[in-house]
Amino acid sequence: MKGPKQLTIVIKLGTSSIVDEITHQPILSVLSLIAETAIKLIKDGHKVIIVSSGAIGMGLRRMDIEKKPQYLPRLQNRHLLL
Repeated sequence: MKGPKQLTIVIKLGTSSIVDEITHQPILSVLSLIAETAIKLIKDGHKVIIVSSGAIGMGLRRMDIEKKPQYLPRLQNRHLLL
């Protein structure tokens, strides 16, 4: 008899899941738990793909912006001109 079916598992991490809303710092406890989970899945024979849109949230702090603006192209153009 064959073992359990091996799966490809995609874990999508959004900004609100991995970055603190106020400080824009990564939430290390969440990232650590995700890494531990991915390692266990890989050890169990599955393929794991992690996709993140969290770069925007982390970039807000670097750009000294309090929250994600509603209209990003305007903001991007402003920073390109600086």
